[in-house]
Amino acid sequence: MYPQNSVAARLAALSSPTRRMLQVASAIGPQFGVLELARLMRCGTAQLLPALDEAIASGLLVSLDDRLMFGHDLVHAAVAASLCRPAAAALRAELAALWATPAGAPGPVRRAEHDGRPAATAGWESLTEQELQIARLVGRALTNQQIATRIGRSRHTVNYHLRRIFHKLGIASRVELASLARAAR
Repeated sequence: MYPQNSVAARLAALSSPTRRMLQVASAIGPQFGVLELARLMRCGTAQLLPALDEAIASGLLVSLDDRLMFGHDLVHAAVAASLCRPAAAALRAELAALWATPAGAPGPVRRAEHDGRPAATAGWESLTEQELQIARLVGRALTNQQIATRIGRSRHTVNYHLRRIFHKLGIASRVELASLARAAR
């Protein structure tokens, strides 16, 4: 469906701002949130709209519920490969810093309110099934190793999902997550 030369041709046909946006998005992963992308690009969501429209119209990005994703694994791989390694590494480091910045600290991590609800309440819908399962297990006071054993993943994978959960919910600690998970029961 997406021969490599077809992906390169589609990328070449895009405007420079759209190619740049896709490169930054590729550092986040095959799926990403618009707010996450805007924060990594240090711009407002509204500023991304023309590039997002162009990328979606080209078929390189598709909408998946409240997230976006590359239209195919080959598209993600081709866009990621178009970044030089030092730039890709720097973007991943910036992304990790965004995820690690405690809520309330200076920096663009805290989720904005959605429909007038606090960020932590609005974020539950953005969690994947795996993230919801991990959040529930944290609410039961299980350790990362215990959670990993239960879900059949490594503790490093659990830690990765916890960072994503913290980011999506706008929280900074396991204690906050456990409290939210218990309250959501």
